[in-house]
Amino acid sequence: MTPRSDVQEFFDSARSRGATDEVIVGLLRGRGWPEEDVYRALADDFEARSGLPVPAYKRSGSAKDAFLYLLSFATLATWTVGLGQVVFALIDQWISDPVSPNQFYANSYYQMAGSLASLIVAFPVYLLTMRFITRELALHPEKLESSIRKWLTYIALLVAAAILVGDLITFLAFFLRGELTSRFVAKVATALVIAGGVFWYYMGSLSKRAPRGEAAGE
Repeated sequence: MTPRSDVQEFFDSARSRGATDEVIVGLLRGRGWPEEDVYRALADDFEARSGLPVPAYKRSGSAKDAFLYLLSFATLATWTVGLGQVVFALIDQWISDPVSPNQFYANSYYQMAGSLASLIVAFPVYLLTMRFITRELALHPEKLESSIRKWLTYIALLVAAAILVGDLITFLAFFLRGELTSRFVAKVATALVIAGGVFWYYMGSLSKRAPRGEAAGE
């Protein structure tokens, strides 16, 4: 008896005992079946019974989705770097450092002006882009399973994690050398908060899943 006939026999037997498709899905999942294979088996069973093919899901807006996610991550990088530079400049101005004289040079104002410009422009664009993405996901929940979304989100997580690890390594190195200063600690804490916030937000976004029916449509 072939594996396909085993599955067909199971479906027939389960339905004859009053099991719904939801119950069948739960039974197969309980035996280790991947969710995608379960819904594929149900689609094959429907096609065999009805003689009608299940329409294949047509991915739409892939280029648009890639554009939106790339724009959101580009503006995210721009405004977070700008925010970090602004805070670093303020730390240099407000916190004295016995190792480095607390001098706020004229070019620091130029650097802060550039950082503020990046923050003022990139942050609203990021918010608008994320608002549009959120609206698209609400209208098309299947896009939560988009490979474009997952790949670019994992890239953002990788960058944030690398910053977190590098920041902690730098802090530990300065600590072991006995070169910690209040100014340095404040900058390390700033980088941790910004990178940690980005990591936490995008890690949470990956936990959102499309409804089963929508996910199976892919």
